[in-house]
Amino acid sequence: MPMPSAQSDSGRKATLRALAGVVCPPEIADKATMEACLVETERAIGALPKLVRSGLAAGLLAYEFGAILWPPARGRRASRLEGDFSARYFHAWWHGRLRLFREFSRGARQILTLSYYETPQAKEALGYDPEVWIARVKARRLESYGEEIREREAEVTAPDPLPGAERAYEILSEKRRGAASERGAILSARRDLPPSGTLDCDVVIVGSGAGGGPMAAELAEAGLDVIVLEEGSHNRTEDFTADASEMVRRMYRDGGATIAYGTPPVYFQEGRTVGGSTVVNGGMSWRTPDEILQRWRDADGLDGILPKDLEPFAERVERRVHVAYQDPESIGRDNELLKVGADRKGWETIPNLRNQLHCAGSNNCAFGCPTGAKRSVLVTYIPRAVRFGARVFADLRVTKILREGIRAVGVEGRVAEPGGGRGRKVTVRAKLVVVSCGAIQTPALLARSGIRSTSGRLGRNLSLHPNAKVGAVFDEDVRGWEGVHQAWQVRQFREEGLVMAAVNIPPSIVAMTSHLYGRPLAEMMREYRHIVTAGLLVEDTSLGRVVTLPGGEPLALYQINDQDIATLRRGLALLSELLFEAGARKIYLPFAGLTEIHGPDELKRITDDRIPKKSIEIVTVHMMGTARMGGDPRSSVTDSYGRVHGARGLMVSDASLFPSPIGVNPSQTIQTLAIRNAAHILNTGLERL
Repeated sequence: MPMPSAQSDSGRKATLRALAGVVCPPEIADKATMEACLVETERAIGALPKLVRSGLAAGLLAYEFGAILWPPARGRRASRLEGDFSARYFHAWWHGRLRLFREFSRGARQILTLSYYETPQAKEALGYDPEVWIARVKARRLESYGEEIREREAEVTAPDPLPGAERAYEILSEKRRGAASERGAILSARRDLPPSGTLDCDVVIVGSGAGGGPMAAELAEAGLDVIVLEEGSHNRTEDFTADASEMVRRMYRDGGATIAYGTPPVYFQEGRTVGGSTVVNGGMSWRTPDEILQRWRDADGLDGILPKDLEPFAERVERRVHVAYQDPESIGRDNELLKVGADRKGWETIPNLRNQLHCAGSNNCAFGCPTGAKRSVLVTYIPRAVRFGARVFADLRVTKILREGIRAVGVEGRVAEPGGGRGRKVTVRAKLVVVSCGAIQTPALLARSGIRSTSGRLGRNLSLHPNAKVGAVFDEDVRGWEGVHQAWQVRQFREEGLVMAAVNIPPSIVAMTSHLYGRPLAEMMREYRHIVTAGLLVEDTSLGRVVTLPGGEPLALYQINDQDIATLRRGLALLSELLFEAGARKIYLPFAGLTEIHGPDELKRITDDRIPKKSIEIVTVHMMGTARMGGDPRSSVTDSYGRVHGARGLMVSDASLFPSPIGVNPSQTIQTLAIRNAAHILNTGLERL
């Protein structure tokens, strides 16, 4: 019997149903639960990039009809296998000799277990109802700090000229600034474009996150006509919920299914929403370490980069986004247990600095702060930019930078229609183009616009702070979703490039990122309320690259080296040691071949080289370095202020600029450089850039 070239919708659903019956907990046998899981699964698949959807469709087809060739099936398709036969068939793919079989089975497991634990039935069984907690702490925050919150909110749009740009403020007239302020708005390219599809401005900024938002606000306040273009939609504070999969589909690129290919692959996430990744990050705000800045000056030849040079700009960022320590009542038991273990070991911990205005402790950072307490670019720099006349267009994907000779003169793009459709063409003409798309998308936009760095370094030098997590099971009821994300950091091993923190994540993502399925997964998830999820960050020495495919899309390649793998293993062993010291009775590990340990005497198994590095689950949200700054055009892509070598009127403003990884959360560094570089723009003048 020949295998068909495609499956019908009902055929695909039957295959997914068969897979769900194996990889999800036994409770999936309930009809209503199964149907809810399949609805979530279809939504998750719909958010994936086209190439991944095509690969998944091919895998489902092969899985369904490949069973016919599996002798125990006796000619039956996968959806017609029952009980033990269905489980044995999946197991054969899971451990198959062909890599494609193994990758498909793991991908299918991820999507289906994510979807299962987003169903109301699964959440109820776990006793997981974060919306009740969010409502309680949201009210508590306003009752305790309402007056101060209102005062601070009013400061967001109050005039505050940029230090170091006095000359520009004198040149740009008060009359012009007044006229510009009437122009500002957050718009959607789907409905608010002029009939011609053409716009004109002084500065067009591509991207509205940590690099684009602050620069837009500073340039607009000075009097320049600024347009910000954002591929994602405008999601507001009131739109954010604890429905993790829905928020990921709405605000993450490609439904969060983005990968830097290597051994092992590194899963990374990019925000795609007004405010960029600041809307979905954890809110940690740290200045660039002094030794990093010294290295950037000495080794990379950067000007104006030492701590004393950045001080006024760093202070301005900290004031604008309200960098502060947590209020005690916002700290949950998972973070307390992390600190208990560190204190018992005598290890250094520090309270985390976060951009927050009396954080309520809702623990919804990665899915949009539902209280507005996290001071993301969405609630700070974007309103400020609009107040001073900037126009922010959401739902618009920039495809090309327009040039006349070596000078950038604008950008071209398409309206991003719902479901990934391409809408009408849009042109924005400007005197200055600023690319703020992040370290994956920025080099791709430059490359598909025909811009090639003379150094050949565009897209290279990718670093990404590899992260890995463990799940520690305690006897007590931890309820990790109650309390702030990362209240403390363990800095004992900072000199080795390791930072540790407690990072609670929703049950659906815990299940998806585990290596378990079926009954073992169900057993782990029944303990969800007792789990402390903790992670570590590695300051990497590995370097990857971003290549641009023929269609213009980026492909990230990152081969982690043995040194960083050894550091990561050591970090996981140390983190597990800390959690056992705090009272954990079992720890789930991010290894396919070693899923759990039960006591300190097993810690040495974590650092055992016999565990292949391909089995380690690694994630990140800190991509850096692919348009690096440097004093020498022969070894860098941009100069000390983000101006692209060999081009005029073209700058970069995001983590692509970093010459090396910084070992701490990068958001504040990006914002500080954006404001510093905005001052440089104003003092230099658009015509001279």
